Parts: sequence; structure tokens; C-alpha cells
Amino acid sequence: MVMVFMATAASAQGFGPAVTINGVEIPRAKVQAQTDHLVNQRGLGSGGITQPGAYQKIQEEVVEQVVVQELLWQEAQRRGIVVEDAVVEAELQQLKNNFDSEMAFNFKIEEGGFTEESFRENIRQQMSVQNMISNDIAAKVVVDDAAIKEFYDANITEMAIPERVHARHILVKFDTSDAEARAAAEERLAKITAKLDAGESFALVAIEHSEGPSSDKGGDLGYFGRGQMVKEFEDVAFTLEPGKVSGPVETQFGLHLIKVEEHVAEGVAPIADVQDKIRDYLAQQSLYSTVEKLIEDLRAKGKVEVHLF
Repeated sequence: MVMVFMATAASAQGFGPAVTINGVEIPRAKVQAQTDHLVNQRGLGSGGITQPGAYQKIQEEVVEQVVVQELLWQEAQRRGIVVEDAVVEAELQQLKNNFDSEMAFNFKIEEGGFTEESFRENIRQQMSVQNMISNDIAAKVVVDDAAIKEFYDANITEMAIPERVHARHILVKFDTSDAEARAAAEERLAKITAKLDAGESFALVAIEHSEGPSSDKGGDLGYFGRGQMVKEFEDVAFTLEPGKVSGPVETQFGLHLIKVEEHVAEGVAPIADVQDKIRDYLAQQSLYSTVEKLIEDLRAKGKVEVHLF
């Protein structure tokens, strides 16, 4: 990369561009405004007066972001990937809709050193670059089965599956300090049990009678491991044979009937169960590396002149 740091009389006086990237000049006001905005966000003092070293570090951070965006934008243009005006306008309008007024929107973008027109152009650049990365570059990223198997074997300890159960329950609430309330709850639960004994669906009975938050899902609690439920509930759920319904189980929440749908023993996830997630992870890592390499190549072939430091 050709990176030239230029300390000129103009830059010392605050004139001229902040950065020139392959001949494209980035205004000093844009970099200055974005730097001040980040400085204020991080509580480092206006204008870097309280922490001048930290201020310059943030300024360098902003310059780096500007350089990377401009290099990628130029590459997107070279590849013919430029977002159309209608798409940009739709995105701009959606962003405006997040503000209470046009004035509030303008104030916010001015904090970042933008006018509406330059902000519109910034949207075009960012969306075009994202399209280039998501479509043009990502389309060339391939993760084969061998790479997935290698990752799986190297990270086998991460593939461990803890013991867990998939259960449903029916809950009848009552005041544990009230003997009459307890008796009434036991009576209601006995009637519910009779329905289940008669062959009615546990899920449908739960929808009709359960007083817990999962009632609208047929009492379905999904899969859970040890330590996720109160002990009284867990002790029964992890010992109950799948398909069977427990007797009354009392917890701090009330009286439960529990049905275990499945009991999964501790083990290791088969590669077939995790290969899609591994593929996505490796693809993302590969895409990140590919973009980083592209940026390095664009730097090496280009000319970046920083006039601030």
C-alpha cells in the first residue's frame, strides 16, 4: 500500500482534504465531525482538550474507516455494483421515519458531518459495498464437506450434548398457606387427571385447564437441561418414562402434572445435526478473510494520502 502522511501548511491551518484515496478527496470537515461525534459519545472531552492522545487515536480510527469504505466503494463501482436511486431513496425514507421530525433527522446526520445530499451518497456507497460483499464475493465462498469434518473433529468437545428432556405440564395454582385452596386445587387436578385417564390429549387438556404461561402451547416447555427447572419438577421430569404422565408434583408455583415427550441422554451431536451451522460459521469466517484480503490488495495497488497527522 502507498500510504503518504502529509503535513502541509494548508492542513496545519485546517484547509484542504483530510484524506485523498486514489485521487478522491475526503473533506476535512467530514472526518472532524465524525471524530468529534465519537469523542463526545465516549466522554473524552470536547475537541480532545482533556485527552488529546485519545482524541488523535479516535481520529485515526475514523480515517481508517473512511479509507476502507472508499476503497471498497471504488471497487464496487469497478465491478458495476451500484445501488439505484430508488433503492437509496427508500432506505433514506425508512431512516427518516425513525425520527420525530425532519429537523431531528437533519440534526443527527449533521453530527456525523453530513448534509442530506452527502448522507444520501453515503447510503449508496454502503449499500453498494454490502451488495458486493453479500452477492459477488460471498457467492464465491465455498465450504466443502472435508472442511466441515476437519472443524468438527478439531472441536469435538464443543459438540457435547447435555442430558435434557422435552416435557409438557399442566399447572393448577393455589395459595400454599391456605388449606382450603390446596384442597380445591387437588380436586381440580383430580378432574383433569380423570380426563387424561379417559384418553384425552394432554396438549388439549393443557390448553383448556392449565394455569401456567405455556397453556396456549399445550403446556409445552420445550427441551431443558438439569438446573433449569425447580428441583421438585426436575427430579420427576428426569426420571419419568417418556410418554407417561406423572402424579401430582408440588412446587412453589402450584400442582403440576408432567408428561415427558423425549429424554435425550448426554452425548455428542452427530455431524449431520451440526454440519449446517458449521458450514455457515466457516463461510462467514472465509468471507471475512476474503474481504480483509481484498482490502489489503486494494491498499497495495492504491494510493492513500492522509493529510491530518
